[in-house]
Amino acid sequence: MQCGYRGWTIDATPEFSLGKFFAHARLVRVSADDEVEGEMHVERDLSYFDTEDEAIEVAQQWAFEWICERDGVDGMQHETRASRSGIPAETPSR
Repeated sequence: MQCGYRGWTIDATPEFSLGKFFAHARLVRVSADDEVEGEMHVERDLSYFDTEDEAIEVAQQWAFEWICERDGVDGMQHETRASRSGIPAETPSR
């Protein structure tokens, strides 16, 4: 599951192993300026869950908070995927 937030692309697709969904957040920000390198951050094994939706929600929430803290802005910590108006880009689940 991918979405966009404050110039970052967040991939919150969880890994499935041992009957659980492991929440991960992969964040990428590409610069429009060819002279400036893009940025990437990967946070693995945030926690594990019984459902894929729970793992995605936690990974996205973690990513929103990380981006806001990194950029020094007040975030939308109480958003949900349904209420957020990001840029969805569906990817198949594993």
